[in-house]
Amino acid sequence: MKLLIVNADDFGINDTANAAIIECHRMGSVTSATLMANGPALAAAVELSRCNPSLAIGLHFNLTWGEPISDPAMVPALVDAKGRFLSREVLAKRSLLGRIPQKQLEIELDAQFNRLRSLGVDVTHVDSHQHVHGFGVVFSTIAALCSREGLPMRVPWVAKERGAGLRRRLRRVALAALLAHSTGRWSGSVRWNDALGSVFDLGVVGDSLETAHYAAILEAATSGVFELMVHPVTSAVAMKGYTRVGAVGEAEYHWLRTGELPSLAESMGFRLGTYRDVS
Repeated sequence: MKLLIVNADDFGINDTANAAIIECHRMGSVTSATLMANGPALAAAVELSRCNPSLAIGLHFNLTWGEPISDPAMVPALVDAKGRFLSREVLAKRSLLGRIPQKQLEIELDAQFNRLRSLGVDVTHVDSHQHVHGFGVVFSTIAALCSREGLPMRVPWVAKERGAGLRRRLRRVALAALLAHSTGRWSGSVRWNDALGSVFDLGVVGDSLETAHYAAILEAATSGVFELMVHPVTSAVAMKGYTRVGAVGEAEYHWLRTGELPSLAESMGFRLGTYRDVS
């Protein structure tokens, strides 16, 4: 039977995301979440996870939102003049030009990982905010930590997307090429998912999501470990200034909280689990 991991990103970014993730978990629709170590609502998220021990918790390695956990002076290639993280676009350019020293990435990754450990979080796996570990040097940094700690990681595999524009298609082709190189290098050393899907693979979606949308996403999984990446939030308005996917996140919240996902997954030959189940 195929393994389905339903992971909610951005746990700890604010109370809106925290509340949605926990409610959807209690309804059986979310099995895992990844914590932002520099999120304003990190402490609240950790406390919620303690009250909901069946929710697996990973690290959402963040390089593009807020401020680093480590001293900005120790990671100058990762921050702007004000000591805040760079945008994804600037980070990508620096990475492609070879201007992101792996040592600085290791310093910040260790700082974020150790912050969760210091709060008593039993980290189950690692992924990244905005898939920044699609960049080879970031992928290798995460893979090295996961190899050392015996943890799985998410690979942001590229799924076929419906209705994508030319620019987005080109970006996804580039990501696929980068991932082919990175996974080839680390294959056999680190455990990871076999495929990844989300509502973004559907192209443009409206203000509501239905069972048919998620069935279409899950159809892409033929075997192995499939991660369904979700971003539930209780209010799109409350996400302004935090993320650009608030409207999608609210639509996801309204469907995931119905609790229909477990029966859909079972009907399509999946068993629900977490990255603890990845062998």
